[in-house]
Amino acid sequence: MDVKKMLLEYDYVISNSDEYKDDRVIKIKDSAEFLKWFMGDKSLFSKKIGFIIDDDGEMKKVEVMYEFLKYYLSVKDKFTLKMDDYNSLFVKGYSNRFLEEALEQFVSSNKGGKFLRACLIALGYQNFGKDDDNYLPLGCALELFQTSILIHDDIIDKADKRRGMDTIPIKYEKLYSDPIKEDESFNDKRHDIGSSMALCLGDMGFYLALQVIAQNYKDNENLGKVLEYYNSVAIKTCEGEMVDVILPFYEEFYSGLDDLESYVMEIYKLKTAWYSVIGPYCLGAILAGADERQIHKLEDALLNLGIAFQIKDDLLGIYGDEKHIGKSVTSDVSEFKQTILYAYTINTSYKDELLKYYGRDINISDMDKVKKIFDESGAHEYAEVTMDKLFKESFQDILDLDFLDLDKKKLLLGFAEFLRVRSK
Repeated sequence: MDVKKMLLEYDYVISNSDEYKDDRVIKIKDSAEFLKWFMGDKSLFSKKIGFIIDDDGEMKKVEVMYEFLKYYLSVKDKFTLKMDDYNSLFVKGYSNRFLEEALEQFVSSNKGGKFLRACLIALGYQNFGKDDDNYLPLGCALELFQTSILIHDDIIDKADKRRGMDTIPIKYEKLYSDPIKEDESFNDKRHDIGSSMALCLGDMGFYLALQVIAQNYKDNENLGKVLEYYNSVAIKTCEGEMVDVILPFYEEFYSGLDDLESYVMEIYKLKTAWYSVIGPYCLGAILAGADERQIHKLEDALLNLGIAFQIKDDLLGIYGDEKHIGKSVTSDVSEFKQTILYAYTINTSYKDELLKYYGRDINISDMDKVKKIFDESGAHEYAEVTMDKLFKESFQDILDLDFLDLDKKKLLLGFAEFLRVRSK
């Protein structure tokens, strides 16, 4: 589905009363149903669509989320085109066949992103009084960082697929699959070369991102602040990744952490809240000239939203639909992933039962038993209640920001609502 084209062709009317006699009217109960419809097939509907929503509160949630979705899709198109330009530049000028080949692999992995973090940079920039597109290079730089850290993640996770494509180690294994000289060590060395080249390309991507920032904002008075904040967010992301890597190993073979949930929450703050929500929005705001007081208030206001976002991710990782979330629903369990669900259950009488499955290759039938354990132990309810509380607090925190007008707050609220009701 071409969502951008759909936005241009359809006229949406959201109301709590039936006033559209000549057009197709859809009755929905909440924003989750609207998002599901919005991302679906529109071929059967007329060009003007009315939504009848009985609950005034839900109607407001749909309205703000729809405004955010329109904004997101409009800037995503700009970022896609800008990133295509950068990708073309990255592969030019190499006479060395191996470097050209390597950059081609990087560029192929630097496509197909959602640009959600870049969108937040745009939103932060424009919410602080700027109406130009000067946010584009900074957004692309953060997306380059995202590609690079995912390349490293794929090495850590020994992943085969990313964004529906082969990971770089797999690409290299396929690229060099037919040796001229036969040797029994070939397959092991080919595997090692794939991982090593991916490591090098991930490293290079970090510096390509910094180069984009330096070249495009060298005359910007806020460059120093942008770089300082960008590096701070990058460091927090690396810190979160290190805890995320070591914690499953420690819990599986040493265990005994009385405060396991606090470690899990620290990962949520560093890897999701700071990297995926606070950092991008504040970077855009800093580029536009936001002052230190405003940035601190934004950090406080967006922290709960980022944590709630990750809890939602963990719930989808267990209870979601594989076709929607794009990964196996057994992977979190097989990888011994430390989540709020695990941290809660491990302190109940269901601990031993859970450990029969956690960290093992399990099938769908086993996964149903894990879900039942999470349900009966109270972990599922605990995670849902904690997440809902954090989302509710984040909505109020955004409304309490005294330096943003209501229209700007609505776009942030729409983003928050999108995170709350998404199914992937």
